[in-house]
Amino acid sequence: MIIYLKIRIRVFSLFLAISSWMIYYPQAMAGTRTNNITDRNYIGILVPIGPDNYSAITDKFIELKQVTIEHFIYKIGRIYGVPVIICIQPFGGEFTRALTAQAMIDNFKIKALLYPGTSGAHLPPSRMHIGDIVLGTKQVNFGDFYMSPSGQLIPDEFSGKSSLGNYQYFYLNKQLEKYLACSAKHVANKTSLPHWINGKYAIKKPTIYYYGIQGTSTMWLADKSFIRKTDATFHEVDEDGDWFSATVAKLANVPFIEVSTISDSVFEFKGNGVPHAKVAHINSASIVTQNISDRVIINLIKDYGAEILKGKFTYPASNPYPKYYYDSPTNPRGLINDCK
Repeated sequence: MIIYLKIRIRVFSLFLAISSWMIYYPQAMAGTRTNNITDRNYIGILVPIGPDNYSAITDKFIELKQVTIEHFIYKIGRIYGVPVIICIQPFGGEFTRALTAQAMIDNFKIKALLYPGTSGAHLPPSRMHIGDIVLGTKQVNFGDFYMSPSGQLIPDEFSGKSSLGNYQYFYLNKQLEKYLACSAKHVANKTSLPHWINGKYAIKKPTIYYYGIQGTSTMWLADKSFIRKTDATFHEVDEDGDWFSATVAKLANVPFIEVSTISDSVFEFKGNGVPHAKVAHINSASIVTQNISDRVIINLIKDYGAEILKGKFTYPASNPYPKYYYDSPTNPRGLINDCK
């Protein structure tokens, strides 16, 4: 009788423990991509919280419903007839955006994850200006390094021998690269940059970095010497990509497509590198440049959204392009041939 009572108590205690775990960790029981809210395929769009002007996307978005998952609000609808899900991250930072991406992938059938953003130039104005468009051909986390006692930077914190394996760098599928390049070219052709945005440089049209190495970190660097040091190690052309969301996407084998427009440059402007109009202006440089990235994503969905939903796009197992493509990244090398 005593043994029987002990067994019942232990079973009841185990039941309470499992019940408590399920209450506090509901997503843990859901699994990954198994309890989707809907069976429909979607293209997911991660929208940065700032600048808080999303009209380039929302003006084309027909909202059908909203779904709240924990701290994230997902707006479900269509852009040019293509089923999409939009989430504006609830507060700033790459890590928050990665959480947004994880919840989206866990709860919906996402065929591709798109991120339009802005970034800071890591190249001097002889090569890069405000308004230039960077396509995320390669994603690097330039904040992940080992710094030797002499100050030398080596990729990965563990003395250059990566513990991340295939998740240290990410490369965009070649077909998706072509779709993105065509969309960027279409937007660049129709864009006229305001005269004040590049100071003494009379730049009217964005330059496209077709083979961009986008750099992610949680730092905003204004130390030019340190930027040169990270660039010599990782070869990133800009600052503030989304390597973290790319990690989430690759783990789920979902294509990650990022485009960033240069919004500031410490090599061109003093202080934190943000350009300001000499007279009061309705738009900031960040709004102007975020709108460019948003329009590229909108055009991508318009012209190639159906193909993205139907296709199966794998991640390249290794760098799909030779090094000299990245040395001259503004040369499209056939990417924009036969665009829609």
